[in-house]
Amino acid sequence: MKNFIIFCFALLSFNFNAQEIDKTYYLLGAVDNYSGRNYELKNSDYKGYILKVNKDETNKIKKLQEVSGLKFSNFNSETLENWVSLNSDVYEKEINQFYSFSKVKGTENYRGIINRDKVLKGTKNQLLSYLLGSFLIHGNIKTENDGGDQYEVYEISVANAKPQFEVLKSILKELGVYTIKEEIWYKIPFTFHVKFSSDSELKTLLDKELVYQNN
Repeated sequence: MKNFIIFCFALLSFNFNAQEIDKTYYLLGAVDNYSGRNYELKNSDYKGYILKVNKDETNKIKKLQEVSGLKFSNFNSETLENWVSLNSDVYEKEINQFYSFSKVKGTENYRGIINRDKVLKGTKNQLLSYLLGSFLIHGNIKTENDGGDQYEVYEISVANAKPQFEVLKSILKELGVYTIKEEIWYKIPFTFHVKFSSDSELKTLLDKELVYQNN
């Protein structure tokens, strides 16, 4: 079952280059928010924890290392042997300020929910950085049909992450991006999708992120 809402906004011009990426916002956009941002406080793997990526996604790893100036490392846990972790005490602190944390009942773990209002206090450059980081991890291009006519749209999809979905919708609106469709797929897991078009400048930026999705 799908629900969707149509929104229209005017496109803005993006004067932006790689040197202007806000590293904190880019990494924030790349963070996995599946059921929130989860911490195991007594697990040494989570010291300075920013995010994790599957080992096979070598180009994504390369891009995140280029942006952050950091190197990924292996987890100690055997259950995460197929993943690598990006860690930094400085970035962890900066990223966590955008979350509201609460203790998970019966455990020593904490779960964080991203705070949309805090994220939206960023500059246009920071919000665009968030969009690009999110697109690297969660984005793709889809072909849509309209009365027999086909056209390409950009899409970002997240699972079990409604707060992140709300952040993405708000960022697109703040940036003046034309949002074509929002969808919620009510299956397990719940997935949230936002489809949008772009002008030539934003397209160039998004397409650069797509390059790093292909190993």
